[in-house]
Amino acid sequence: MKIRLAVAAVAASAALLGGVVAAPAHAAPTGQSLAAKNALDSINPQPQDAASVIDGIEAANALLKKMGITPFTPTIGACTDFTFPLALGGAMPGPNTPLLGDLEILGLDLNTVKKGEVLYGFVPVGVFNDSGDKAGMQVAWFNVNTFKGGLGAPMDGLADTLVNATVKRVKELSPVPVVDSIVTAAVKTTLKPVLDLLPSNGVRGGLVDTGSGTVLSAIYGSVKKGDATCYFFPSLGIATAK
Repeated sequence: MKIRLAVAAVAASAALLGGVVAAPAHAAPTGQSLAAKNALDSINPQPQDAASVIDGIEAANALLKKMGITPFTPTIGACTDFTFPLALGGAMPGPNTPLLGDLEILGLDLNTVKKGEVLYGFVPVGVFNDSGDKAGMQVAWFNVNTFKGGLGAPMDGLADTLVNATVKRVKELSPVPVVDSIVTAAVKTTLKPVLDLLPSNGVRGGLVDTGSGTVLSAIYGSVKKGDATCYFFPSLGIATAK
């Protein structure tokens, strides 16, 4: 039963997030696939290079909102090249899926962000170098209901974060190594190219298991900018995880 659920999860994810790419050229997307395509098109009408630049705090705010991520307070960074870029963090509590909302099909929870989890996003303004290591940004959080928290939860590229979260769901559904590896490869092949169309110049994401409750959060850290490094003060906000 779990194997069938794993296959169903990937099929649904492919149809909703990437099926429009894999479909034959003559086949027009319909239903859920069309909704996913429209959601992607609303963010990026034309494919963009991974070095796409967010040119203002309003654009950063709009990108987070279109992904379904609620923006936090704006912040500023101090760079070793003596520039001071603005940035904006945000959060999406589960159960939820970027672009698609709460995704449950036939009683099967296919959400990228599960109950008790929070997806964090961070969008800097300006030109940054995403060709190498994307480490540096992190999340500090505290659940006021459970009195649990953490410091230094790592963030990665936003597309990588979403793909890894989907792969994590597959592993939860599929205990068989062979099926797991096949389905994991299918997820990466299908979803990664689609999500890479999103502006990703310095954009970061992180998935944190906070538990249910009201979560106080701070997103902070560093992003590379060519030979320089930018150190960002915390972007602060509150998220309510179900």
